[in-house]
Amino acid sequence: MGINTGTYHNIGNSYEKGSNAALLSAIARSAEELTSGKGWPDGVHDLLETLGRTTGVSRVWIFQTIKITETHITQNYTFEWAAAPKHKQLGMPMFSMFTNAIDRPGYRDLIQSRMRGEWQKVVTDQLEQDWLRDNLEAQKIKSMLTIPIIVEDEWWGTLGFDDCDRAYDWSDVEIALLKTAGDLISNAVLRDRLSAKRKQFAILKQLTASSVWEFDFNTGQIWCSPEVLHSVPVPTDNIRFSLHNALRLIHQGDRRKLITAAKIYMKGSLERVFRFDMRLFTDCGDLRWVELIGNIRKNKNGRPTQLAGILIDISQRKREEDRLREEAVTDPLTGVTNRRMFEHKLQEHIDYSVNEGRIFSLLFFDIDRFKQLNDTYGHQVGDKGLCHVTKVCEKILRPNDTLARLGGDEFALILPETDENTVRKIGERIRRKIEATRFKTKGKEYSLTVSVGLATSEGQLTTPARIIETADVALYQAKQTGRNKVVSLTECCSKG
Repeated sequence: MGINTGTYHNIGNSYEKGSNAALLSAIARSAEELTSGKGWPDGVHDLLETLGRTTGVSRVWIFQTIKITETHITQNYTFEWAAAPKHKQLGMPMFSMFTNAIDRPGYRDLIQSRMRGEWQKVVTDQLEQDWLRDNLEAQKIKSMLTIPIIVEDEWWGTLGFDDCDRAYDWSDVEIALLKTAGDLISNAVLRDRLSAKRKQFAILKQLTASSVWEFDFNTGQIWCSPEVLHSVPVPTDNIRFSLHNALRLIHQGDRRKLITAAKIYMKGSLERVFRFDMRLFTDCGDLRWVELIGNIRKNKNGRPTQLAGILIDISQRKREEDRLREEAVTDPLTGVTNRRMFEHKLQEHIDYSVNEGRIFSLLFFDIDRFKQLNDTYGHQVGDKGLCHVTKVCEKILRPNDTLARLGGDEFALILPETDENTVRKIGERIRRKIEATRFKTKGKEYSLTVSVGLATSEGQLTTPARIIETADVALYQAKQTGRNKVVSLTECCSKG
């Protein structure tokens, strides 16, 4: 005897309509259509028709569960096959995105039963006279079978069989076979979701480097697609790690923070989606900023089974954030601290001085006759002069000193652990160096001088405004007494 082969399209057509063999072969044909043929949603329409014609019922339908609260349930009538036009209900307003209260006797129990994945069958004239019998009789339904569609452990919807001609009592074998049809629909939903996610991920990968990842709580294994982990794109399969090895890919400064954030999320953070920015080593040892995004899945007992999501390369975003952060605290022309950050740092130094009894000094200076320089030679020369003064000062400053441009030609210098005698020496060095150093622009050389005012705080209680005013008064005195000099408040008081 030779080998016989064939497809599933015509198998079982010779079986008696309504027999278990006919039903099983119909499900087999539909399975092939759903998985390798039309898929979702066209394959579902065909499945309902096949099941309806094979079982001989009046109507096969699917209600999708949209939302469930403690008091109400919202459903939508999404699919239907009807044996005759008189049985058609799809499109009726009463079944289009409809909401029902679940406080009717027995209805809450029915909902909870479906949420547990349990089937229900009824013969209408055997029911007590209640809301369910009234509802079925209004639709001229003599018997009904419903099978929950469970997707990823959640009640996604209901597969229903209405018979308006027979008071039919479904057998256990028939119910088991039709449960298989419900599973096929569940798999079709999952395949559709996966297809949508793949399309979304493909678009995302076009916009930025990104990888899919998943952590299995049962095995302790992590798998990740290779895109973000490779410096140069290479065709390769997904990469698997133990949790220990995966943590080694994360920058040491981010590991403990990641673990802490993950524990907080898993303990019931209000955030549904877990997000964490971290530095990741690529296969070449380069550091790359990535955003870890994921959500957790739990079993029916509430135990976590899987944490999965995507990794997105955010290196460019981090560079942009650093640039914006730098611009927020930096003078754009000279590159030194701006007034806003100066005031913040000054308050920090005052607080430290008062709390710890430490000394610090403040040095104010501006360029002599700067307006005249601008008016005579133009703002470009004036800007060059400001940058020249900045460069001269930076060569003199210590690592912990803070140089700031307050606006125009006004500069300030915060000097921690610096007494009045030392700040005077530093002020003189700056004044002499600027006077002795010329700057060149457009083939011409220019010279500048500065006037300097000093103030010192020795741990006494003060405010930024008060110490700024002290240094400003000394600067004003330097201007009034000839410019190109360093003056402290002590000198102002002794001469007053």
